[in-house]
Amino acid sequence: MSGVNLKNLDLNLLVVFEAIYSAGNISHAAIQLAMSQPAVSNALARLRDLLDDQLFVRAKRGVEPTTKAKAIIGPVREALGLIGTQFGGTDQADPASYQRRFRISTMDVLEPLMIPPLLNLLVERAPGVTIESAMARPEIVQDVLAGTVDIACFPYPVTSPEISIVAIGPQDVVLVARRNHPLIGKTIDASVMNDLSYVALAADMRSFTQIDRELLVHGIKRRIVMAVARAWSMPSIVADTDLVAVLSRAFAHYVAKAFDLEVHEFPIKMSDQHLYMMWNIKMEADPAHKWLREHLLAIGRQKLGAASVAIASDNVTPFMGNTDGGRRKR
Repeated sequence: MSGVNLKNLDLNLLVVFEAIYSAGNISHAAIQLAMSQPAVSNALARLRDLLDDQLFVRAKRGVEPTTKAKAIIGPVREALGLIGTQFGGTDQADPASYQRRFRISTMDVLEPLMIPPLLNLLVERAPGVTIESAMARPEIVQDVLAGTVDIACFPYPVTSPEISIVAIGPQDVVLVARRNHPLIGKTIDASVMNDLSYVALAADMRSFTQIDRELLVHGIKRRIVMAVARAWSMPSIVADTDLVAVLSRAFAHYVAKAFDLEVHEFPIKMSDQHLYMMWNIKMEADPAHKWLREHLLAIGRQKLGAASVAIASDNVTPFMGNTDGGRRKR
């Protein structure tokens, strides 16, 4: 927002801007702010004139932010969070008062495990908070830095002074196949794994795991017949073909019931695949963001069987991760 004369900037305009950005709809933002829709539209018009940008354009279900709006939402939220903390005592605010939309990116192996409990919690404790799912992709770090994703759960740590990251926990992997697979008996040995055909994630997503590299160490090279963009595509393919898939244990048992699949242990010891949660460090002090991520972290750790974590900032300490598994506290 460089170049804007602060004398002409009404703080309420930024509050309205954040509400529209979070709600994705001017009418919904007006309800959240307890304002009339014309008043919200008038405030948006003033901010548009001040910044010389449309900020939001019409979309099917409301409005979508422009490039300019995406660029300033992070600093705006940071500023409002700091002001609220210093002058409003919002660290102790009731979650029921939160009126926000958060974009969360989770790998789809985590989505059915973590999101339903979170939604149940929101209905009970924070009914004004809504969630939008953002697709996990290799560029997720850039999305978090740009403010287009609020929280991301991903299988690799990030080293960046602008990113906060905390470990959710480890997850081991298993093999899933249809019942009565012609090549699989009660147990599987390494030679059978070489003979099987696999469905797996696309190469750009698969590269973030250690699975193929570890298998190669044991002389096992997967023959990947089908590459998919999402893990959710695998169960139906496995159920109706002789292809098999390597999935995290928790997700494998979840889909095995729905698709009548068999879960098989590996014949070799595989290292745990670690999962992490990351967010923009600018959101560190935002009360609503903090409340949401701490509860999401607790749910993730519970579902993965990791050590339990209390819902208190003293017990959820972000750290800067690096690719060799070490960590450095901020």
